[in-house]
Amino acid sequence: MENRAFNFVCVVTFFLLLICISIDIYISQTIMTTVMLLLMLPLGLVYYLSRYRKIYKIGVTMFAIFSYAVLSLNFFMNDGSSGPTIYLFFVTLIFLITLGNHKHHFVWITLHTVIVATLLVIEYNYPSLIPGTYPDRAARYLDLAVTYAIAVSFLFAITNYLRGYYYRKARLADERSLAIIKQNEQISAQNTELETVNQEKNKLFSIISHDLRSPLDSIRGYLELMSNNVLDEDEKNKIQEELLVQTKYTTDLLMNLMSWAKTQMHGVTVHLVPQNLKAFVEEVAGNKRSIAARKGIKLTYSIHPDLEVVCDKDMLHIVLRNLVNNAIKFTNEGGEVAIRVTTTTDRAFLSVQDTGIGISAEQQADLFTLKTRSTYGTNREKGIGLGLLMCKEFMDYQRGDIWFESTPGKGSTFFVSLPLTRH
Repeated sequence: MENRAFNFVCVVTFFLLLICISIDIYISQTIMTTVMLLLMLPLGLVYYLSRYRKIYKIGVTMFAIFSYAVLSLNFFMNDGSSGPTIYLFFVTLIFLITLGNHKHHFVWITLHTVIVATLLVIEYNYPSLIPGTYPDRAARYLDLAVTYAIAVSFLFAITNYLRGYYYRKARLADERSLAIIKQNEQISAQNTELETVNQEKNKLFSIISHDLRSPLDSIRGYLELMSNNVLDEDEKNKIQEELLVQTKYTTDLLMNLMSWAKTQMHGVTVHLVPQNLKAFVEEVAGNKRSIAARKGIKLTYSIHPDLEVVCDKDMLHIVLRNLVNNAIKFTNEGGEVAIRVTTTTDRAFLSVQDTGIGISAEQQADLFTLKTRSTYGTNREKGIGLGLLMCKEFMDYQRGDIWFESTPGKGSTFFVSLPLTRH
């Protein structure tokens, strides 16, 4: 700040010297006119050193030396204490105290006091050394008035510049403080969110570990019973059916877990290409038809054979598999699961509708999140909601969307939308 203010003062001083030169010419002060013109040379040098060479401290020192030298000469050439030189001495001191290093304040005040006191003592004891230089009384008062006006203007310019600079810096500091506060708030919110996510992930993995252990314990128990030959055929068939259900659930859970873990650890690579939508639905429906038939559920679909969407093949397969699997899981025996597709000019809307038990209002709020809990289908098929979370993430990656409508006791419909292939 001091460096910039010093440069500003040098420019102001240059223009004030021009005014002084004009007045000196007007009142016939030839010597002072010459001195003022010569003073512009060191002033230009000082400005150059400070502005372009960044040698600020040397500039202040040189400015003080030149100023006191010129003012001392002006004291003798411009009517001593009866002239305006005392004003200029005061202005120079104010400048040095304002812009100079605070460690040098005592030096400048002492130097100023010594020089002014010495000049006054010389004038008092040797008045002949200071001859009257004004051609008349009016010239003297004009010089006093102009010098006073110049001193006031100089002080106003420097104080106004410093005050404006201070206000600008204060405003910038306030803006930085507000930005830092806002950034800290964002970081705090992010930390809170990360902590919540970590807690939810820990809960999720705790549920997964428990759900993986249960079917393994069942299989081990069944094998122990088989090895002891304590089961009849009916008991064996019932346990085998139960183990089949448990194994299918565990397989689906592991597939979802591996797919989701892969996206969390290695990031996601999305390959969006045109794909025939009916082929996807036929494949998923074919894989799930036996499970639906075991519960007496009618699984139907209606899709135009030429309909193509832009999607990632693997991601869309996982999404459809999870939606159909959930629909079968939460539909009572003898119910129906229907897959349909409607289109607009640029998007396809696929729906998976069931006549199942629906989703409670409490559960609806936590779908597509890690705030999951174990749930059970109509035949005690277990689920934890990881598949729906993955469906939401995978649809976002494919520039698609997923949402649902559900009425408890009447069933649910899940919708996904994808862009159509442009022809």
